[in-house]
Amino acid sequence: MLKLILLALMPLLASASPDLAPYKWKSRVIVLRSSNQGNILAAREKLKKHASALYERNVVIVENRTGESLEIDLYGKDGGKKWQGDRDFEVKTIIELIDSMPMRKEESRSP
Repeated sequence: MLKLILLALMPLLASASPDLAPYKWKSRVIVLRSSNQGNILAAREKLKKHASALYERNVVIVENRTGESLEIDLYGKDGGKKWQGDRDFEVKTIIELIDSMPMRKEESRSP
């Protein structure tokens, strides 16, 4: 069920520069950048395997159809870029990075 919820929260924007303002202070954003649909699909499949963990951390996925090779950026709730990766990214690395963020630590302590 959580996988379906996370997928519903994955707005797929096909613009050159996605507007992340609507997510500021609400969600962490993973931006998948590539004009190659196969790269995007592979990254989405990798992320989908960790859907419940990403959902718990308020992560949304946005696509940006630019560039040939896959680039992945993680933005925090403050809108700042926190991490950049490529097609060899590990979801576990992203989750661990999020869990190390002060805002996430505060969220984990709140009931």
